[in-house]
Amino acid sequence: MENQRAKVLGIAFAMLALASTIQIYREGAVDANAWALLSLSVLFAISGVIAFFQAEEVEHVTGTQLRTDSGDSGEAQNLPDPAEAGFDVPVF
Repeated sequence: MENQRAKVLGIAFAMLALASTIQIYREGAVDANAWALLSLSVLFAISGVIAFFQAEEVEHVTGTQLRTDSGDSGEAQNLPDPAEAGFDVPVF
């Protein structure tokens, strides 16, 4: 399976780069909006390259097995009473 994240980031990079060049062409100069689009396109380009070279982690599950406790079945844990163990019991 192909890396979908890298494709999406590449498309976003291309769209932002195209938008910045159209903005520069219309205005005739590089203004603040064009610089913002260019900086965002650089971020998307770097993210796309990182996503392209990142190894996909695939987890193979062959089967499931229920885990059963061999100890107490259904009995409550034997915890000491807080009043007897020295803890303060709140009075309402």
